[in-house]
Amino acid sequence: MKLTAGGKVFYARRMTRADAHAVCTWRYTGVREIYNVRDDDESASEFLDGCHFALSERFGGPAVAFVNFGERAMLPLHELENIYRDESYTDLALGLAPEKCGKGLGKNIVLAALELCANFFSEDGFRVTVAKDNARAMSIYRRFGFTTIAEFTAEVVYPSNSGTILTKPVPMEILIAPPEALAQIGKI
Repeated sequence: MKLTAGGKVFYARRMTRADAHAVCTWRYTGVREIYNVRDDDESASEFLDGCHFALSERFGGPAVAFVNFGERAMLPLHELENIYRDESYTDLALGLAPEKCGKGLGKNIVLAALELCANFFSEDGFRVTVAKDNARAMSIYRRFGFTTIAEFTAEVVYPSNSGTILTKPVPMEILIAPPEALAQIGKI
C-alpha cells in the first residue's frame, strides 16, 4: 500500500518473516536501548500477527519502520485496563530503524502510520504509549493534537547491547488524539 506522508512516500506491507527478523536485529543506544527486542524466532514471530506492518521507502525495500495497532500496541498492565476499555481509540505503536533516528523522518513516519491505521479504523481516534524521555516522539505527537491522559511507570525488560537482559523502570505517558484533532493533519 502506497502512503503519502508530508510529501514523502512510504510503502506499507504486512510484516514478513524477513522483516520481523530484520527488526529484531535493530539495536538502539542510550535511553532508546529499552526499545531493543531479542533477536530470536520467538520474538520475530510476535511481529507476524497480522497487525504489524513494515514501512519502506521504496516498493519492496527494507523496512525503515514498523507500525502495529490494536491489542498488541497496548501494555499488559492491570492499572491501564480502564483506559484500554475505551474502544473509540485504536492503539498504535511504531518503531523507527535506529539508523533513521534523528534524520527528520519521525513526523513523516507518524503521518504514514496514522494514514495506514485510518484505512482500517476510519472512525477512531488514536492512542499511543510513549516513554516520557522520548522527547522527539512526544513533540511530534503533540504537534498532531495528541494530549496526555495518563502517566505511569512501567518495568521494561529488554536485551542490552551487550546481550544481558535488563529491567528498568520507565516513566511513560498515554496520549490520545480524537478523530477531529487528526482531521487538521490534512491526510486523515
